[in-house]
Amino acid sequence: MELFEVMEYLKSKGNDATKKIYISHGAKEPLFGVKTGDLKEIVRKVNKDHELALELYGSGNSDAMYLAGQIADASRMDMETLDIWVGKAYWNMLSERCVSLVAAKSPFGLEAARKWIVSDDEMTACAGYGTLSTMFSFMPDDAFDLDEIRRIVDDAAGRIQNEGVHLQNAMKNFLILTGLYIAPLYDYVLTASENIGRIKPAIPENNCNIQTVTDYLVRYRDRVGKKNKSMKK
Repeated sequence: MELFEVMEYLKSKGNDATKKIYISHGAKEPLFGVKTGDLKEIVRKVNKDHELALELYGSGNSDAMYLAGQIADASRMDMETLDIWVGKAYWNMLSERCVSLVAAKSPFGLEAARKWIVSDDEMTACAGYGTLSTMFSFMPDDAFDLDEIRRIVDDAAGRIQNEGVHLQNAMKNFLILTGLYIAPLYDYVLTASENIGRIKPAIPENNCNIQTVTDYLVRYRDRVGKKNKSMKK
């Protein structure tokens, strides 16, 4: 498919209610407000089209940028392009649910994660933690330097209470997924999480955001070490 065809499709699937929700969470114009479910049809048609993905991301349209992450060939991504993408990922749907997934599957996942988690830009740091978390979910434990991961765990646990709400959430997910996916570090993360306690959310409380890191680790103890095989695709 050509860029103009995809943009016309996205425009036809735009939804004012969805657009309003996205904007309330940080999205900006231009965007159409396309539900993620409506993107599946076009992903099935296109499958992987790296050149189209680059064009879509470069459009600056949030819906198109998110779609780009679904059809990009991560194996063809270089560090320069990843840095460009994360620099344009101005809200968490792009940073944590688009760029981080592409980076994690690319040949530069660890390099990107190490670079991004220390960024002063909140969305870039979120993408860094998201990249690591995603890599943990499908890569073998011996692909990582566990001492390095322990240091990152300690840093996140020590800083989390003082960070912005989006980075708090990214760090929280990182700690949970480190404990659940990296089996040798479960007890280490559990101990670190007990010193954090509950993080008061800056967004309305619901059943998803009131649990502590410790709550999640204990609740899903039976899932420790079980990798997500579908992420390898």
